[in-house]
Amino acid sequence: MLNQQGSHQLPHAVPTIKDVAKAAGCSTATVSRALAAPEKVSDATRERVNQAIAEVGYAPNIAARNLRRAESKTIVALLPDISNPFFSEIISGMEDVAHQAGYQLLIGDCEHDPARAESYFRLLSTNQADGIVLLTSEIPKALIKRADGQADFPLVMACEFFSDIDLPVIAIDNHQASCQAIDYLVSLGHQRIATLSGPANNPICRERLRGYQDTLSAHGLGDKACVAEGDFSFRSGYQQGLMLLDSASAPPTAIFCHSDEMAIGVLKAARQLDIAVPEQLSVVGFDNIGLSEYCEPELTTVSQPRNEIGQQAMQSLLHLLRGERVIRRQTLSSHLIVRKSTGKVNV
Repeated sequence: MLNQQGSHQLPHAVPTIKDVAKAAGCSTATVSRALAAPEKVSDATRERVNQAIAEVGYAPNIAARNLRRAESKTIVALLPDISNPFFSEIISGMEDVAHQAGYQLLIGDCEHDPARAESYFRLLSTNQADGIVLLTSEIPKALIKRADGQADFPLVMACEFFSDIDLPVIAIDNHQASCQAIDYLVSLGHQRIATLSGPANNPICRERLRGYQDTLSAHGLGDKACVAEGDFSFRSGYQQGLMLLDSASAPPTAIFCHSDEMAIGVLKAARQLDIAVPEQLSVVGFDNIGLSEYCEPELTTVSQPRNEIGQQAMQSLLHLLRGERVIRRQTLSSHLIVRKSTGKVNV
């Protein structure tokens, strides 16, 4: 049979899930979820999909049974940088819960590349993975955001968050943690307190920076704020530390870093400039990675419950996969660990 353009056309082509998605005005993933787990989609979406199924003549019951059999029992943990030691305990906590529930954990390293993140999201749409725990906000929002601001796949965020996408989040109160660190430095007599932030477009860095600024202002030190930006790495801590400490004007007597890696980089910069820590400079990190206790001097840092964050993130994702109710925001406690990199200011 030929169409008007003279090309062959099947007179009775079998309708596909793509045909349903096009007729319903949604993604194929949403159609799949409406078939396999209708309780996980809204009533309006379910009705729209059902109407599209009737319109194109699709066979949903067979598809739904196939989808159930195709469950991968695989969860993806998506990281921005697998070499960062911060993630090790989080992954350990996730693995414990996943293993007990009969799931395997696949580690996806984005390497700060949105295109690499997209390749892992394709595992969901092809039923090679059941859900993703996001440990990074460095992904194209178009991958997960529908018009109503909801996620299009079973997704949970750990440590980080988006301000405009409604995902379950497990994290600490970064503003409060930052306030606690700056309060402590002020209690030691420091007034020239600089901060070495992570990337300015990162929501958790904005929260930590806000805590730094709010606390300085509360102590009447707002005009003494000094902010440098790094990328959480040892190298950026070292480079920005040299810049802050080797300035012609009065250098800071304390530096609050948004990661332990950057703080350790600052310690190296101080050694290179013959600045004694903590006698001339106090340094505070963030995260309490294993190396923070074994560097010289031992690092004062904000401790995150990273293993618990991983466990809670995996449990939340498993609840989503079962169609159970999930708490949208779980805030876990952090605390300041005082070690030898901080001391009273020498006037």
